[in-house]
Amino acid sequence: MRYGILVLTVLCFSSLFAQQDIPQKLKEMSKAAQEYRSSEGKALTKELAVQQSVVIPDSSAFDQFYYDLNFVITTNPENLQGTVTGYFKSQVSGLSLVKLNFDSRAGITPWNNLNVSGDVSSYTLSDNILRVVLNRPYNEGEIFSITVTYSGVPRTGGFQGFAFGSTTDGDTIVSTLSEPYLAHSWWPCKDDPADKMDSMKIAVTVPAGYIVASNGLLQSVNTNPNGSKSFVWKEKYPITTYLVSLAATHYATFSDSFEYAPGQFMPIDYFVYPPNLERARDVFQPLPQMLQVFSDKFGLYPFIEEKYGQAQFQWGGAMEHQTCTSLGYSWVIYDWETVFAHELAHQWFGDLITCQNWHDIWLNEGFATYCEAVWVEAKLGTEAYYTYVNSDLSGINNWGIDPIYRNSIDNVSYIFNRTVYDKGMWVLHMLRHIIGDSVFFETLHNYANDPAFRFKDATTAQFRDFVESQTGMNLHWFFQQWIYEPLYPKYRWGYLAHQQGGQNYLFLQIDQTPWSGGNYQSSLYKMPIDIAVRYQDNSRDTLVVWDSLQSQTYNIPVSQQVAEVSFDPNSWVLKIATEMSLSDINTPISLTDGFVLYQNYPNPFNSTTKIPFALDAGGNVQLNIYDLTGRKIRSLLNGYFAEGSIATWDGMDDRGLPVASGVYIYRLQYNGKEMSHKLLLVR
Repeated sequence: MRYGILVLTVLCFSSLFAQQDIPQKLKEMSKAAQEYRSSEGKALTKELAVQQSVVIPDSSAFDQFYYDLNFVITTNPENLQGTVTGYFKSQVSGLSLVKLNFDSRAGITPWNNLNVSGDVSSYTLSDNILRVVLNRPYNEGEIFSITVTYSGVPRTGGFQGFAFGSTTDGDTIVSTLSEPYLAHSWWPCKDDPADKMDSMKIAVTVPAGYIVASNGLLQSVNTNPNGSKSFVWKEKYPITTYLVSLAATHYATFSDSFEYAPGQFMPIDYFVYPPNLERARDVFQPLPQMLQVFSDKFGLYPFIEEKYGQAQFQWGGAMEHQTCTSLGYSWVIYDWETVFAHELAHQWFGDLITCQNWHDIWLNEGFATYCEAVWVEAKLGTEAYYTYVNSDLSGINNWGIDPIYRNSIDNVSYIFNRTVYDKGMWVLHMLRHIIGDSVFFETLHNYANDPAFRFKDATTAQFRDFVESQTGMNLHWFFQQWIYEPLYPKYRWGYLAHQQGGQNYLFLQIDQTPWSGGNYQSSLYKMPIDIAVRYQDNSRDTLVVWDSLQSQTYNIPVSQQVAEVSFDPNSWVLKIATEMSLSDINTPISLTDGFVLYQNYPNPFNSTTKIPFALDAGGNVQLNIYDLTGRKIRSLLNGYFAEGSIATWDGMDDRGLPVASGVYIYRLQYNGKEMSHKLLLVR
């Protein structure tokens, strides 16, 4: 979902932009987006704050698996008439009481003609809970149904679940936006993101001339004797309650298609306000290409047997309703292309895999925000990707100091704070660098297609464990410091180029500056940091150092004299970094225990990796590669070295055969002592 203030960067790409102008255009659009957020923030936060969580005790006692929704909507007078039949399965023995979410509004009777029937003995409605006593006890696995009929005007104001509103040209529009807690404001359900229905039907009768957009595929349109029309939509895929939607007005409609296999097409349907029709035809053109990019990265569009759609609605934001995204007026008029990418990406991350609870909302919003950058990279290249990811760092003190994990889920403005979008995006950006490009995208693809998560839900811990299983790496430290803890690192760094015994060295010092002031506690971050080196002959190299201490030094042997050093030049780490001056080195560097074994670089690697080490005196050195069982794979070095060197491993064993992808250990033995590190090979 995108509310107006939650846009990371909003870009308008045009074929008129020359490639050399892209960085400047990205910068300009980022600035415009920040100004927009600043002007809209206060009003939107006030609107969001009206939503509060509704918790149902004992909701795990039954499973909701199918709903038949039937609505009759009139606009003069405004009214919603509903007949909702839910089908449920008992998860326990002797189930006799079922509690559903349904709007009751303290001190007000919100619904006329309320009646509950089916496998029901009696019912009461209070405190936003519909308590239904069943006609008998139901044992585990038994199915029962509950039908609720009602009419009235759902509550309105702010981002409420169901509202009558106006289009930009004064026409009446009826639409819904239920995330996170307001599906129950217009239909009775178990309003829990972790309990998806297997499928559902949505039948909506509207005044003559109205068109209804909704989830799934349109099954039929019938004209009634009074001139009204009935639209019947069917969602065949699992869906959670907050993604159920409808929107109805005098839409202008048009279609495109996505060719997902030779000669096989999926419809892309658009529902827009009539004055916006020609503009929409123009700005929606990239959608088939977006579908292809994300399908290539994450697996085929999850709802390929239905459709993808976009429908305008009266609110200012955008919402990833399953198979039919809802868009505010401005997103269409001003061609907010990355918002289209954001909401489309939610069809994988949010709709296909839904956060199990709102504490882990970054699994929806951080992923979709990152996919904006994925789209920018696919369309405009790697440099544009870096520019896009880094374009909003001016606001880091507003969103970077907060933990991504939502410790409280009572206030909607806190749940959808920019932290889960912007910092959540950065988590995936940093994870990509740590585990490597190919492994990263393979992991996301496998995550979206794993039966444990596909059409189901996930938590941060489950995603973390899945990434670990895919990479063979222990990443608890990464998720702990970036998801569950606040802040980000502040670095001071400096370097000196020097020689010892004819060997060129790069001496590097990195300090982590403690946080001060406020309620924030200083943290030390463990992260790999790219150090880009330019040598005197203008050749270049990239070293990777792992930093985790308040002050840490490295004396790295290099092949030539160093001319220039850059600290994390592509900004793979969310941080603030300041360069400091170091005094000249007049004496040899003191090495702990007589030698230092550095982290290999690059890591992970595909073809070759370098393993540097430094000695404080000459001696015999053995450097070997082992698998995780301790079996020696390759002997790299065995001989006398004066002060240090750089070894290279090509991923082959001692027989000259390539070894499999995985985690390996390299161990240096010197003067009766040894030191080892892990490395990751990715084929």
